[in-house]
Amino acid sequence: MSEPRDWDKELAEIDRLMGVDSGAKNPSPTPAPAPSALPRGGDSPQPARSGSATPASPPGRPTRGAAATWLVALLGPLGAVALAIWPYPKACGTGLLLYLVGVLAVFGASIWTMRLAWTGRRAAAMVVGIVTLVAALALAALEVSPRVGYARTSLTWTCTT
Repeated sequence: MSEPRDWDKELAEIDRLMGVDSGAKNPSPTPAPAPSALPRGGDSPQPARSGSATPASPPGRPTRGAAATWLVALLGPLGAVALAIWPYPKACGTGLLLYLVGVLAVFGASIWTMRLAWTGRRAAAMVVGIVTLVAALALAALEVSPRVGYARTSLTWTCTT
């Protein structure tokens, strides 16, 4: 069997290699070599990492991410309004299938909007996504519930001729 490990020494070595000064007993991290001491050739020096993250853009200034979020956020409500005034027959068959594919697209746009709004920290876009999600669920419920026996009226999925 081997000797028991001295975990304090091993963790101190890891801290030293990571460049973290975890206490007075550990030596201070060694400074990075000067750019002239880096090897020549195809290797380029990596930028030094600082302890704080720099923002991608100044606060208060719209970015391309904001424009993309709002473009996607507006697709859902436009689709929901288009489905609400759907001019084609949707009682059964292929017309119903196309209508439900449109509802599914509005549902997907709402999920996509909410994801972009969450990652971009855009509260107003999140609200638009949630309202679009509710609209998509309502449009689906209007067509699906009479066909699964939930509503008072009973409709069929296929057309009988």
